[in-house]
Amino acid sequence: MNRLLKSPFMIALLAGVAIIVLAFLPAAWQALRGGAAAPSPAVDAPWNLQPRAGGVAVFGLELPGATLADAERRWGEELQLAVLAETGQPGALEGYVERFDSGGIGGKLLLATELDAATLQRLQRDTAAREPAGGTLWRYALRAVDRRALGATPLAGLTFIPAVNLDPATLRERFGEPEEVIAPGGRLEHWLYPARGLAIAVDSQGREVLQVVAPAEFERRLRAPLKAAASPAASSPG
Repeated sequence: MNRLLKSPFMIALLAGVAIIVLAFLPAAWQALRGGAAAPSPAVDAPWNLQPRAGGVAVFGLELPGATLADAERRWGEELQLAVLAETGQPGALEGYVERFDSGGIGGKLLLATELDAATLQRLQRDTAAREPAGGTLWRYALRAVDRRALGATPLAGLTFIPAVNLDPATLRERFGEPEEVIAPGGRLEHWLYPARGLAIAVDSQGREVLQVVAPAEFERRLRAPLKAAASPAASSPG
């Protein structure tokens, strides 16, 4: 399975949600400063997901095409970057904006990238600091020089975790009916909007999670892993 979707950190964030397959690793990082310029709330709203030629724009970024440098310009030092890895593993380089206002809805924004194993291992060796992140998971903070050097690294996906629950009626009003629902009627449903590269985890007992990838990558990064994680009998058209 794609490393992006095997991240144990996001699984820990949504403890108890057995079939969730998310792309990012949450952390208890605090923003270092709050002065980064921000687009208007209307631009940041998750339902303001705009199709582009071969891609989609959301949260002030465009997939495919957006890079870590774009995210740095957007959030400055509010964007935390680190390699998160199990002991002895390459892990993944991921970004995290802890306090993100998405169209008037506060929450957390997670950004995923893909780097080769050799680069990830080098970043671990050259880390500015290493901190335990639970169990055998470690967080390797990037040096300033590495942040600059990795600016051209493309973003593979974005995840927004709202601070408040978004009920199904609100989601339908904002996004319309999903094209497909995985595990309908269960505690956790996955609403799929492949043309927009969007998957929404609708949790009847917890917070919703919105994931966005380039539409061309939707099957590989989101739908296929979610389908594989659920029982074959648990999927039906929406």
